[in-house]
Amino acid sequence: MGALRGSLTFSRFYVTGDIPDDVPGTTLKRIRANAFQPLSPDDEKNEGAGWASIEDPFDTDLDHEKVFYNEYVCLGLRLDRWVIPGPLLKTHLRDAEQALLAKKGLERLGRQAKADLKTMVVRKLRRQLVPSLKSYDVVWNLRTNVLHLYSQSERIAALLDDLFKRTFKVDLVPESPGTAAERLGLDAKEVRAFAGLEPMTLARLEEEAR
Repeated sequence: MGALRGSLTFSRFYVTGDIPDDVPGTTLKRIRANAFQPLSPDDEKNEGAGWASIEDPFDTDLDHEKVFYNEYVCLGLRLDRWVIPGPLLKTHLRDAEQALLAKKGLERLGRQAKADLKTMVVRKLRRQLVPSLKSYDVVWNLRTNVLHLYSQSERIAALLDDLFKRTFKVDLVPESPGTAAERLGLDAKEVRAFAGLEPMTLARLEEEAR
């Protein structure tokens, strides 16, 4: 969230690489191919991510009008995850283990049998639950090639980096003083001066403040 509603917490990236002149005309098919796909209780993976409408994370039937607004590419990075409360899983696993021991006349289960039983219990519980859903707004300005991700989570940034590269075949470079200076097109003298900069703190140390 963030581009259209909610707090304005975001991270900025520069889009670099072989950016096509006609992004809307050349990328919509790949955007649709990387749209979010619902999780299945039988999946081995615990979470899944993909593109959705920036206005409605439940809308994954993306078309030109839902993605491209003037010079902006606007998408929602939807992330669904199975979340089974620990006590619930523990209780069902204990009951299933006791039932299996009684059925087979055993005193204990081996490691593989326990793993298989846990997989079965997890899949059974998933069918009774709904995955948790989160969506993060992504806005790419095609004129400046600056992209805003409305999250400051490194994990979400990593998910975006992977999905964005698969979709648009270009790279994302996080904004920093160095990358910002590089984009300004510094001359040789300015590059040398920038390279000679050293980090410093502008906050007073506690001891000095006393």
